Amino acid sequence: MFRITCPFPTTVTVLVCLLSASPLVAQEPPAGGKDTLILNEVQVIGARSVRSTIPGSATVIDQETMIRWRPLTVNEVLRRVPGMHARDEEGFGLRPNIGIRGLDPTRSRKLLLLEDGIPLALAPYGDNSSYYHPPLGRFARVEILKGSGQILFGPQTIGGVINYVTPAIPVRTSGSVTLGGGSQGYLLGTANLGGTWGVVGADLNLSRRRAEGVRDHTGTLLDDLSLKSSVA
Repeated sequence: MFRITCPFPTTVTVLVCLLSASPLVAQEPPAGGKDTLILNEVQVIGARSVRSTIPGSATVIDQETMIRWRPLTVNEVLRRVPGMHARDEEGFGLRPNIGIRGLDPTRSRKLLLLEDGIPLALAPYGDNSSYYHPPLGRFARVEILKGSGQILFGPQTIGGVINYVTPAIPVRTSGSVTLGGGSQGYLLGTANLGGTWGVVGADLNLSRRRAEGVRDHTGTLLDDLSLKSSVA
């Protein structure tokens, strides 16, 4: 890398500056790491104990509760939250229409959907419409925030914020397989494998769903693959 300083943009001056260019050496970071910036994990609600300090209304649905409810889609979970309306479109919850406190639920435009604090929409600052929603089986907790506190977490938070939290990467290598079935040709298969090896951790989730639908020519097939990794 070179640094060139030319006070006047003339041809002769530029040639002189190129001939007399001096190398620019990058500054080494200070020893001890005092100026190192560590970014904290984004949490909308976090622990249940902090809900009393959050402006507005906060609801946490943990993994034990979802296992007890056995929901088919995310809409069945959100309908249990006061003030929320989730409208079905195709029966699998792939394109959820979520409204909060009377707002238009079409394409969930009036609220912010997050996964581990990261927006799910492709263009949250432009078109916030939700055209695809991940399967509920890959989440361990759902955090819902309504009220003035949601303004801290990004754009399109008029209605509120929904944060889907994925399971933590396991310390030891482990995995699980879930199979299910039902009427109308409904089949569900979910496989999960994760672990930590040295300083690298990873968690792989594969989900497959299919159904014939309640009417002719309305079958659905869903394959979802996600990978979560970390480096210590």
